[in-house]
Amino acid sequence: MGKLILIFIGDLTMGAEYCQTIIEDAELKMTDKELEDAAQGVFDQAAYDYGHAGYSGSFAEKDSITIHRDRVFDDEEAADRFIDKMDSDKWGPADVVPIKGRGWYMAGWCSA
Repeated sequence: MGKLILIFIGDLTMGAEYCQTIIEDAELKMTDKELEDAAQGVFDQAAYDYGHAGYSGSFAEKDSITIHRDRVFDDEEAADRFIDKMDSDKWGPADVVPIKGRGWYMAGWCSA
């Protein structure tokens, strides 16, 4: 019998779009519940804007968040590099990190 060999070429996030937004909270005082509610608002708005059929490549494909409070970032670029180093699942939760003086940076790969 022959052997089946699978070769992955390119990005393992194929079929996904990277989405990001800021949840405004300059003093970084939002509770987890407040962040979850704000994120749900983003998810709901994306579903309204891009549809409910799935594979929209938008935050409509997310339904939860993972909040990382252990480090405060100086800017979006640093926050983005941190999130990008995580193995973000296009069907998993969006990641949320704090940015000094801005609020909460929410980002992640979204199924497309």
